[in-house]
Amino acid sequence: MLKVPLNANGFYVEAHMKLRPVDFATEGLFLCRFWHIRPKMIDENISQAKAAAARAATILSKTYLEVGAQVSIVNQDKCISCMTVVKACPYGAPSCNYNHKAEIERAKCMGCGICVSECPAHAIQLNHFKSDHFKSMIDELFNVEETVQE
Repeated sequence: MLKVPLNANGFYVEAHMKLRPVDFATEGLFLCRFWHIRPKMIDENISQAKAAAARAATILSKTYLEVGAQVSIVNQDKCISCMTVVKACPYGAPSCNYNHKAEIERAKCMGCGICVSECPAHAIQLNHFKSDHFKSMIDELFNVEETVQE
């Protein structure tokens, strides 16, 4: 339901052990209590609960949230309404709009590019990472290799 990762023992895993110990990879979800990595002592649980509450307060205290520029964009003319990307996205960013076409919610999009690779109609592009940019980079990579081999 929340799409949060579990380790082999069935405990929740944080986004980064040292840098984001109370955050999940899914933005806006915070981790505390004894389901984290292993059972903990009560003083550790209290400290982690306070840290999670503080992280949530930093988000709730803002009047608006800024989202990253690297988000997916749907070309509505190319979209064939298959809704493949709605199922594929681990963050739940794509949805169906009033035209029954895919639409990306910018605040939920993490810019992972899974929807871009899954779209059968190639109607989705990742902002700042267009297909022609990658083609140019790959072409240049092969040109550099040919120069080095000579």
